[in-house]
Amino acid sequence: MRYKPLGKLCFLLFMSCLLTTAALAQRTISGIVKDASDSSGLPGVNITVPGTTTGTITDAKGHFSLQVPESAKSLTFSFMGYTQQTIAIGTQTSFSVSLQSTSKGLGEVVVVGYGTQNRRDVTGTISSIKGSDIKNLPVSDAAQAIQGKVPGVDIVRSDGSPGSEPNIRIRGTGTINNAEPLIIIDGVPATGMSDVNPNDIASMEILKDASSSAIYGTRAANGVVIITTKKGGYGEKTHATVNVYRGTSNARRYIPLLTAPELVQLKQERYTNDGVAINPLWQDPYYAVQRTDWQRALIGTGSTTNADVNLRGGSAASNYLFSAGYYDEKGLIQNSFFKRYSFRINSEHKLGSHVKVGENLQLTYRNARGFDTYSSQTGLIFSALRFNPAIPVKNEDGSWGSAKASNELGDINNPVFTVNNIDAYSKTYRVLASVYAEVQILDGLSLRVNGGYDGNIYQQYSFTPAILDQTRVSANADLWQRTESNGTALGEAFLTYNKTFNNVHQVTLTGGYSAQTSHGDYFRAERWGYTDEAADQRVLDNGTTVYNASGNYNPETAIVSGFLRAFYGYKGKYLFTGTFRADGSSKFPAGQRWGYFPAFSLGWRVSDETFFKDNVGFMSNLKLTGGWGQLGNQNVTDYQYLAIVTKDRKYSFGGNPYTGIWNSSLANPNITWEKAEMTNISAEMGFFNNALNATVTWFNKKTRDMLVPYPELDVHGTSKIPDQNIGQMSNKGWEIEVGYNGGKKDIHYHVGVNASFIKNRVTKLYSGTYISSTPYGRQAQEISRTYEGQPIASFYGWKTNGIYQNQTEINNDPNVAHDNNRADIKPGDVRFVDINGDGKIDESDRTNLGNPNPKMTYGIQAGVDYKGFDLSATFAGVAGVKLYNADRMQGLDPTYSYNMYAEAMERWHGEGTSNSMPRMSLEDANQNARTSDRFVESGNYFSLRNVTLGYTIPARVWGKSGISDIRVYATGQNVFMITKYKGLNPELGYAAPSTDGNLMRGVDVATYPQARVFTFGATMNF
Repeated sequence: MRYKPLGKLCFLLFMSCLLTTAALAQRTISGIVKDASDSSGLPGVNITVPGTTTGTITDAKGHFSLQVPESAKSLTFSFMGYTQQTIAIGTQTSFSVSLQSTSKGLGEVVVVGYGTQNRRDVTGTISSIKGSDIKNLPVSDAAQAIQGKVPGVDIVRSDGSPGSEPNIRIRGTGTINNAEPLIIIDGVPATGMSDVNPNDIASMEILKDASSSAIYGTRAANGVVIITTKKGGYGEKTHATVNVYRGTSNARRYIPLLTAPELVQLKQERYTNDGVAINPLWQDPYYAVQRTDWQRALIGTGSTTNADVNLRGGSAASNYLFSAGYYDEKGLIQNSFFKRYSFRINSEHKLGSHVKVGENLQLTYRNARGFDTYSSQTGLIFSALRFNPAIPVKNEDGSWGSAKASNELGDINNPVFTVNNIDAYSKTYRVLASVYAEVQILDGLSLRVNGGYDGNIYQQYSFTPAILDQTRVSANADLWQRTESNGTALGEAFLTYNKTFNNVHQVTLTGGYSAQTSHGDYFRAERWGYTDEAADQRVLDNGTTVYNASGNYNPETAIVSGFLRAFYGYKGKYLFTGTFRADGSSKFPAGQRWGYFPAFSLGWRVSDETFFKDNVGFMSNLKLTGGWGQLGNQNVTDYQYLAIVTKDRKYSFGGNPYTGIWNSSLANPNITWEKAEMTNISAEMGFFNNALNATVTWFNKKTRDMLVPYPELDVHGTSKIPDQNIGQMSNKGWEIEVGYNGGKKDIHYHVGVNASFIKNRVTKLYSGTYISSTPYGRQAQEISRTYEGQPIASFYGWKTNGIYQNQTEINNDPNVAHDNNRADIKPGDVRFVDINGDGKIDESDRTNLGNPNPKMTYGIQAGVDYKGFDLSATFAGVAGVKLYNADRMQGLDPTYSYNMYAEAMERWHGEGTSNSMPRMSLEDANQNARTSDRFVESGNYFSLRNVTLGYTIPARVWGKSGISDIRVYATGQNVFMITKYKGLNPELGYAAPSTDGNLMRGVDVATYPQARVFTFGATMNF
């Protein structure tokens, strides 16, 4: 009997254990939380089980894993700026949740260096482009697709040849050296973005100020572009998307040229004006008959074809994306083309609850054929504008038309012959890969290890047959081949700590180490003399004479870095970001090898303050930010701290030849980084519940220690002088961006306007000197100079003041009162201005003629959606820019034996006939065609960059076919352009990028014209 209480107690303890065990029974729930607008992962989302203290937050990519009681019925997902959502659990263990933004922009997640950040917490200046904004545009390079969409970013594609890569300038040109931004693709610094299929891009972030860019240190002075490619989602069912489009292209305009009869008239007039007997060729009626419009004979219709497919999905533990793409662009010029084949695999996998591993692999193959369109001797467009219009493309006997009949017809070859007989192409094989592992060490603390590789093999082939029936003959066939390989390997490891304390103190710390090495080699060979020119015989072995053979290693370089970034937010209102990076580069000597790049920025969310909420009802968002930082640029010639000794130098001693070595380049033991300091102040504003948003930013970017070529002294002979850290440059200005989103029910629309105003100025060079561009054209004219106190690459030459109408004007003109050449000036010649007032026209009268750097770039975007229909348009333009029409300078020079621009018919041919176009002359003793303001024109333009009309056929139409939807669309690219510029295209970048870099911009040398493209396509989702 006395044991009954003990038995009851044991029974009660047993039942308690059962109940406790049942109560403690748990299961694991995992998944991803996305932004409903673009399916990007949302970090920092709060996930709770209602009625309990159980909860977690999503990681940097929106993933979460949470143990919940078996009794839990639902999960609540909440995130500032997004609508809270509660979802029933049921029997599911994996979820994909999409949250709808309540305030545009506030909840957006942006990719920053080594992580992501909520837009509301960003204190730097970052512009974001979503992949959906650039999808299915008929462009070979994603940079072309963002033109006009981002303030402060100038995209210039002056060469319209298929596959050509545009220049990107973020907040102006900051150096005379390489001013391209750093490109990061899936965490790997890349040599460019042209190999990325634009339809594979999930987002592009442009880091424009020092605060956002400084974590990349020495390579960030020109800005940073971060590209993130698409991925599958955890728990996402398998989906497939197929994109196809096809289109045609044509030239936007042609330059009016003289017809054959007009050309004969002006050629004869030259002789008459100079009192010389007319050459018999210009009295031959054969050359007064118009036979060929050489522009249209060379420039025709092109085409664009694109097809790509991606397959994506995932399980609770893995996600994946496979994509393959084909892009084929046939150029406006015959036989020019660009083809790209791309393949991508992205995947990520969970190894337990604390470890994730993943990879991104991109393989591309490019094949392209282009032609010289820069040369003023053999350039194709130059030739088409100059070749005599009386000559046929082909003669009646089937032979090619040529100018061999007389040197009066010029020394250029038939351009159509050239494109049909030159066998040339280039091929590029590229792999861009990254692998990573991420370990959750503690709550809020993670370690990530990255490995990356960017490698390419470049092959170039050019076979020129023997040319005997053209003016520029070649007695021997010639084969030239080149192979170059380059590789860059990256290793990184960094820790990230992200924690919120007491719901008011948000702390994020990131710190790590990075090391990158680059290596490469090249081989070039050339042989002459091929007795058999058949296609299958065009190999090096069959050439009879070795003309050139060379090969070597490219300089191997390395850079090691340590970096740290700290973010602190108090109540989400007061924000601070501090960044520091230290870089050591092998490009510089031991004592100058390390650079240190700090940056900080502050932010204040004024609209979260009580006094603001209570008194400013119409304004839903106001954030003020400001920052300062230092950035670096190491994109300069390698190893200039070492002297270079070269073999096989020819010498002559005592009249006898000798072969030895020579010091081909001197050393600069003090060379170091170029540095840029940037100050940035910005205001972000939202009105009417953020339907209307605006951002205004002021920046001041100062480049110092800019590496410039030192003036070469005769005492050094032919040895190259290394660059010196002497120059300074300034880019300051404003960026403005305004956008409005509206609509209801079935109709939604948006309008956006952006503009940037930038003033460039070189603030320091050598005292009293300048850096000149390479002389251009057959006149060997220097067009641009970079002077202290003026914008980089300013045009430089003589100013003019009309045309002399009679001899009395010449005799009474004080500009030439003491000019030794005054007797050679004739009525109908150009009146040049005597700048210094010494009564003669000479070199000292040359002056600044204009600024090729736009003072203003702007863009307009608009779109509307209505019941499955969508219409969007992007406009782009520039203002306050001057261009130098160097081809027009040559096309109006009557001393040449070529065809001329049609406006030459407006020439002076008697008193009062013209005050702008000089007389025809064989000798041109007054040098009327010298570099002058006659050829400086306004480069302002306004263009419809893109317009797209689409219709989405909904899933219900397709029934159970497996098709979710199909969108069909029509797109126009480069539809129209409003401009006063007389050349083929006002979008002029850098006329001689291989020789002048940033020292000659906005000079028209008759390059490959831009194409107007119209495409039709479809996107199918399965």
